[in-house]
Amino acid sequence: MSWHALVPQHPLEWFVLVAAALYWVGIGWFVSGMRRLVGGQVEQPFVSVVVAARDEAERIGACLQRLATQEYPHYEILVVDDGSRDGTPDLVEALAKGDGRLRLLRSTEGGSKKAALTLGIAAAKGDIIATTDADCLVGSGWLRGMVAQCEDDVGMVIGFSQIGAEGDRLGARGSYEALDFLNLMGCIWGSSGHGHPMAASGQNLVFRRSAYDEVNGYQRVLHRASGDDVLLMQMVRTKTRWKIVFCSEEIAFAQHPPAASWRHLLSQRSRWASNAPLMARMDPLFFAYMAVTYSLSWCVVIAPLVTALGGMRFPVLLAVIASKWGGEWLVFRRACRLSRRVELTRYWILWALIQPLHVVVVGALGVVGLFSWKGKRHRWGQAPSMEA
Repeated sequence: MSWHALVPQHPLEWFVLVAAALYWVGIGWFVSGMRRLVGGQVEQPFVSVVVAARDEAERIGACLQRLATQEYPHYEILVVDDGSRDGTPDLVEALAKGDGRLRLLRSTEGGSKKAALTLGIAAAKGDIIATTDADCLVGSGWLRGMVAQCEDDVGMVIGFSQIGAEGDRLGARGSYEALDFLNLMGCIWGSSGHGHPMAASGQNLVFRRSAYDEVNGYQRVLHRASGDDVLLMQMVRTKTRWKIVFCSEEIAFAQHPPAASWRHLLSQRSRWASNAPLMARMDPLFFAYMAVTYSLSWCVVIAPLVTALGGMRFPVLLAVIASKWGGEWLVFRRACRLSRRVELTRYWILWALIQPLHVVVVGALGVVGLFSWKGKRHRWGQAPSMEA
């Protein structure tokens, strides 16, 4: 194929090739920032682990069992029940009788995770706050690895989280989600390496109370249904002088189960995407990259049809798809080496084929903030009580 065949001849060809070029700029930036950090913190300050839980009776027992066996000398565990209708609070109370470090709090604003976390943080004794989800599992070295990154100038540590664990057999759908989330974690890792983290996960997060207080906690974003992690991180990044780092130590990894179905996965990602309007103001660089990704995904979805109708030349179509897949393969391979999730490689082609359409659908639903979460339906990305 001659290089002349890739010279744009139509506006659409210009658009898709420019989008692919910008996408590669982002990929290069992410990959170059994927650097491992070695913890240097020697002190082990008292840590308060805060877990918001709603209808998690089936999974919270395993989560608390892992939290109770941390190789860390000084910590407490606060579970904030967020209006559960199952046996979650009863189970936590029973476990608290055998572990003096465990406390149960009850939020009166059921369905608001940020309100539940706010209550837990207010009651916490530690100057270091660690959060994970009630359906997550962490290793015994989790706190030790995360807190080791808390140098004096570090206000937040973003931990690595994954769907399932090394060697798990998750099936096609679960593996698709695991691979997709692994790529997301790779981008978080890479952007953090450049001192500009673009996202975070509440599944594995540590921050200083002073950094939290400096941005007035979640008050500015309490009306949003999502973002207890990424929006808090963005406020700390933009409103304070605290450093934010990524913990790449394996002992600090967290594990999350896959979504129950494709529908649940779509709803979850739409919930995340609903914060895009806020991200446009809080982090224009991240929003610009999301816009490029969304545009390129649209191009990949419609380009085969446009090419078949004569609106785009076949070499341009191949170049765009190859550039997108090539960049994503680089991110995946680096993130795969960190997590050692080599079993996901066999599902990479499936992911590459489905992901553009997934991005298009999630982006469209995210714009109107339309999704269901924990039995509540949301519009415009707002908490139910804030809906029109």
